[in-house]
Amino acid sequence: MMKKLILNIALFALIFVQNISAQDLPEWAKDLIIYEVATRGFTSPDGPESGTFKSMQEKLHYLQKLGITGIWLTGTNLGDPKHFYNIWTQYACVDPTKLDPALGTSGDFKALIDDAHQRGIKIFMDVITHGVMNDSPLIKEHPEWFRGGSWGMTDFDWYGNHKDLDEWWVKTFTDWVLNYGVDGYRLDVNIYRPDLWKRIKQNTAAAGHPVVVFNESWVHSEGAGDFLQRMTTLSNQRMGPDMNVLLHYDVASHYQQFDYFRIVELSIQYTDKSVDRGYFDVKPFLDAAIVGHYDPEPKGALKLTLLNSPGQPSPEKQEPYRLLIEGVNPGKVIKNVNIRPLGWNLQYNYGTHGSLLAGFTGSTRYEMEIMPFVPDRLLYSTQLSSHDDGWEGSPLNKNPYVAEGSRSMFGYSFLFTPSIPVFMSGEEFNADYIPLPTHTPDLWGKGEHGKGRWLYASMLDWEQLKQPPKRDMLDDVTRMIAIRKANIDLFRPLTSDKKPLLKPVSLQTTGIDIDSIPVPYMLYNDAIAIVICGNTTDKTVKGFLNISLTGTPLENATQLQITDLWNGGKTKRIKTENLRKFPVIMKPDKTKRGGIAMLKIEIVRSN
Repeated sequence: MMKKLILNIALFALIFVQNISAQDLPEWAKDLIIYEVATRGFTSPDGPESGTFKSMQEKLHYLQKLGITGIWLTGTNLGDPKHFYNIWTQYACVDPTKLDPALGTSGDFKALIDDAHQRGIKIFMDVITHGVMNDSPLIKEHPEWFRGGSWGMTDFDWYGNHKDLDEWWVKTFTDWVLNYGVDGYRLDVNIYRPDLWKRIKQNTAAAGHPVVVFNESWVHSEGAGDFLQRMTTLSNQRMGPDMNVLLHYDVASHYQQFDYFRIVELSIQYTDKSVDRGYFDVKPFLDAAIVGHYDPEPKGALKLTLLNSPGQPSPEKQEPYRLLIEGVNPGKVIKNVNIRPLGWNLQYNYGTHGSLLAGFTGSTRYEMEIMPFVPDRLLYSTQLSSHDDGWEGSPLNKNPYVAEGSRSMFGYSFLFTPSIPVFMSGEEFNADYIPLPTHTPDLWGKGEHGKGRWLYASMLDWEQLKQPPKRDMLDDVTRMIAIRKANIDLFRPLTSDKKPLLKPVSLQTTGIDIDSIPVPYMLYNDAIAIVICGNTTDKTVKGFLNISLTGTPLENATQLQITDLWNGGKTKRIKTENLRKFPVIMKPDKTKRGGIAMLKIEIVRSN
């Protein structure tokens, strides 16, 4: 017996009818460099887990010198001290209208934000959108606002037509902006009610303080979201760097992926929380040069078959995909189905709230019909690391920080891509991971204290900056950020419906496997071009770049000025034909001034 799940959700057209989108953002949003802070462990004025708004404010001078322009503050509201990993977290929220007194007073919070603004730094609050702790007074005051639960908490009944809940939510997150100067919000788990976030943005814009909203994952936000925490992530949160991500070794090809819709993975979650997965072979869809790097683990309990060939979607053509799913467990009840397309780091979820699929059971085969997914119109963004790296199940002997001193990863794959960068505090100086003393390896507090690897539970030791290797890493990252900001017209992200102007650059070298070296790329506009090279090896790489300006606004130039941005800023003039064999040297990765090379190309104009 086969059951059909006809989920004909016409998502494609939504991108063309948004009334708030990334194009309406304040200009400063496009220049963001987001630095995530877990407030309790960022500083330790009185021992472990004693960080406060005041002690964080004392670090603003350091952050200003580093060059970041936005702080994602994952510690503000009243929270439970043991619910997750046996430590205090923002994500065990008790009441989103109240500051946690352990972090300081409302005056301390306002002083932190005001000081940050004086230094050109924006402040983003973390919003726990799904619900509150089970003992929250809000549940007793408004029991009708809540229904069901997740993450060991009680969830808001977002679809129960509670007008007073809607008004309270809009007022709460409007007031944080108007009363304290908060610049925006990161939305944990899901946006749930885009209409409410549109109202919040409209309220704050009308008051002269427009805000930016970024979602954790890529769920459709009807234009209320502006960029994503996880549009592209360079890590797998349990295993460190995710080498399936093209940004690690071929930045130009990564941005080419955003052209088309291909389903890579389908997973079915059952009501008992178990999951079965199936994978399509993506190799036929990828460039031959990169297919060897992409391993989607095509083995899985589910067998997937595409029953039609709809081709690439367009505004005029919205033919659904028909999938045959085989190998489903007939003895379990389906809760939801997730689809992950190639080119987008997301899973699109059908049936999250049980409205579509809850109750389907009894068959091993299902047919599913979906419309091609086209995401919101968002600014490109890239996450190097976040608090969720080192998640439950990570090796207890592994550092959950992602770059671990790699200049190539920090520069080539991250800071020098045309996207909003997001990274965790401590990554900039290759901090040793020191877990909070009560942190456990189990999400629910089981296991030996001090043995977990969740990056949110990291306790930064600022004395490490006295060590030359740590100081060298900080100096190099500070230099990278300064280069990015000095050339922001190239690195400023576009919205995801447009492709950045970049192309691959050929590299010839000897004495080293060329496939172990990331593919150089060139970003350009009508005035300049910058070539970025990466070296992920522990050897010095010497070679020649074949830089072609064909197809760029610089292609008719005869005289050029080349500036070595990474190694001293020296400049020289050359003829355009000399770009065909231009020498390049990259020192070993994870060493001072190693891992990358950067060349800025400008036209020499005659008087």
